Amino acid sequence: MLKKWLIERINNYVSKVFVEVKPFKSFVEIKDLPSGYYKSFGKKNPDKFFYIIWLDHRGSGFFSNVSSVLCHLKIATGNGMIPVIDFKNFPTLYNEKGKINNTANSWEYYFSPVSKYSLEEVYQSKNVFFSTGLYPGGMSYSITENAGLFKIYSKYISLQPDVENKVATYSKIINFKQGVLGIHFRGQEQKYATGHSFPPTEKQMFRYTDEIMQKYKITKIFLITEDIDYLNLFIKRYGDRIYYSDMFRTRKVNAYKLAPRKNHMYLLGKEVLIDAILLSKCKGLLCGDSNVSEMARFMNNKKYQFVYKIDNGINSNNPLIARHLYAFKKYLPSTYGGLIDKLNIIKRGK
Repeated sequence: MLKKWLIERINNYVSKVFVEVKPFKSFVEIKDLPSGYYKSFGKKNPDKFFYIIWLDHRGSGFFSNVSSVLCHLKIATGNGMIPVIDFKNFPTLYNEKGKINNTANSWEYYFSPVSKYSLEEVYQSKNVFFSTGLYPGGMSYSITENAGLFKIYSKYISLQPDVENKVATYSKIINFKQGVLGIHFRGQEQKYATGHSFPPTEKQMFRYTDEIMQKYKITKIFLITEDIDYLNLFIKRYGDRIYYSDMFRTRKVNAYKLAPRKNHMYLLGKEVLIDAILLSKCKGLLCGDSNVSEMARFMNNKKYQFVYKIDNGINSNNPLIARHLYAFKKYLPSTYGGLIDKLNIIKRGK
């Protein structure tokens, strides 16, 4: 049985109890599916098998959630099931109290439904399989490394009109046809996150930005950063060659811990989605290790002329050490215990 805390997250359209998967006659081979739960809610759609995609513990960052959804969409498709994303009864970090775009399902704040079946109809249907709510085992967390996933993305992912319109507006202003260097410069909490990659330094980003612009004759930069200070540094150095969106930015504070505007969490998701799409339209990419740059590479589908990816190593798993290690390593040479300062250059088609 599912734990009580999980059951309480399901509204009155969902039965109060799930049962664990047991063999039954179906065109789906249950043994080939990841461990989940099967439930018959009613008599509707007896000839169909639905696959509910949800996230445990309110999910993670925006593109961590999207990556997990894409992997589960592949599972559903591979087993002949109809995928349905339920971020209404299983809310994520991005759910707001009121409806957005006339829906309480936070997936549909940003994207169109992945099937024609509503949650109400699905939760009255005969064959409903629930995913584990976790990132599927056997699939890489680096979304660009999962074979066949871009085909799934192309089939199922469609933007809501307001997101699409915003992307079009920015694209017209930036004019990607002229050749633009895309940069994702992440700071803030990544400097202190246990077991995560260290972000690039200001010095590294300037060094490689200058190198790329000279080598590839690029005169425009599209910059993504949630850090006001990083943005100002780039504006000071590159002036009107810098383009950037109006995303929410902070100084030394995680934006997810604030509530400065109405529907703040929804807007954080919308802004990073728009930025990543714009980043995917650039001629090349300069970045560290993050889900934003990984998703931009995925959406670009190996069309970047080049990707410069900075590897500075991994932070400690000890929270106390992790809090200060980046600041310490930043000022040491790599040969004396500083950041690794390794550059991985990925050419087109890779």
